[in-house]
Amino acid sequence: MKFKRVLCILLALFVLPGAVTCYAGSDVNDSRITHFKTPASHGDSDLLWGKRFGSSYKDAPGVPVVVDDTLLVTGGKKLLKLDALTGKTIKSVEMADAPSFGYTPLLYVNGVIYCPLDNGKIQAFDYKTMKSLWLYTDPDGGQSLTPITYDNGCIYTGFWNDEDLIANYVCIDVKDEDTKSAVEAKTAKWTYKNTGGFYWAGCAVVGDHVIFGGDDGTFYADRGSKLVSLNKNSGALTDSLDIVGDQRSTVTYADGKVYFTTKAGYLYSVTVTDAGEFDKQSLKQLYLGGASTSTPLIFNGRIYLGVQGEGFGSGYFKVINADTLSVIYSADTNGYPQGKFLLTDAYYKDTGKVYIYAACNGLPGGITVFADSAGQTVPETGELFMPSGRTSGYCISPVVCDENGTLFYKNDSGYVFAVRNKSFRVSIFRKIFRGIKILFARLFG
Repeated sequence: MKFKRVLCILLALFVLPGAVTCYAGSDVNDSRITHFKTPASHGDSDLLWGKRFGSSYKDAPGVPVVVDDTLLVTGGKKLLKLDALTGKTIKSVEMADAPSFGYTPLLYVNGVIYCPLDNGKIQAFDYKTMKSLWLYTDPDGGQSLTPITYDNGCIYTGFWNDEDLIANYVCIDVKDEDTKSAVEAKTAKWTYKNTGGFYWAGCAVVGDHVIFGGDDGTFYADRGSKLVSLNKNSGALTDSLDIVGDQRSTVTYADGKVYFTTKAGYLYSVTVTDAGEFDKQSLKQLYLGGASTSTPLIFNGRIYLGVQGEGFGSGYFKVINADTLSVIYSADTNGYPQGKFLLTDAYYKDTGKVYIYAACNGLPGGITVFADSAGQTVPETGELFMPSGRTSGYCISPVVCDENGTLFYKNDSGYVFAVRNKSFRVSIFRKIFRGIKILFARLFG
């Protein structure tokens, strides 16, 4: 106990506290826009570390999530807490099931990790102890392919069984009612069924409502589907909007409107009233020229999103006016950009530029960076990081960052990568006390 007390004092006095939490997969403190100085070009960056946690897309690691100075990631049925600086495992724990191909990010909120797992499961873990708190198993099952969104003590997510099968969207109260049970069987506060289910269909919370779309219930990509607005507490339907195609992006809410894309190749925007209804007169749509499962990222009146190209392994990065839904410019990409983009405004005050990071679903599965500024009409782009050999792989992972500007992502090779800003240096004192902190966590949890 004396040794433990001494270590506590050392940690309190010397360990530099983390100041950032990236909630990948949620619009709570949206991790898609950061203020940290991430690398702006290939010359500014190098690989800090790369570690393998799977062998293919079938057992690929999950999308990484930054919590202070740690990285949360899944590998098979393991939930891992890694040191973000070195990639070393601090602690690991067995989950009730494996994730559905590692497509869907974990969610961290208020000291709890929410894990989307196969066979309709969501499992909650205490971040500090890594102990299981409860387990939700959906009665209709399905793959957990929809990002989890947190709001006011509840999480919202959806499941997917097949193109023409029913699956649920659910609201779960996250309170741990039975603290003595590690796998307390949670029940949904409400469920909403859809033929075709929900695939990457993350919701937006707008006032007292949650807004999301779903698949169209057929094996085609261009049939009629719906965007719905439900009361977030009861699940009662407030309004619906007819759209075209499987709706497979997280819905983005900005300036009174929701923005979303579909596999039929449309970008939509529509105003949401205070009552949670869609103002149909305000509806705008833009045909993008190819399918899009990309979540619209909005900054300074400009939308950034990815679009599938005409040939396999091709795609586009598009910049679109958020008010008129008119294309400002388009850039070819090395694959279809399907994961959420990350934007930094750290250089905006000095240069007027923002930098957007995307990983593309094509080989070699690296990170592409785009620079953009007000009034810009031509692309400015480059490959920030390009894996090679056995570290190459297709990629649908979002890119996230920590307070040091280090970028984290994974691809289908099974590797998780940390790509740092070369200007970042870790002092010898910080290295020492990070080591003490990791040792403390391993010894005492």
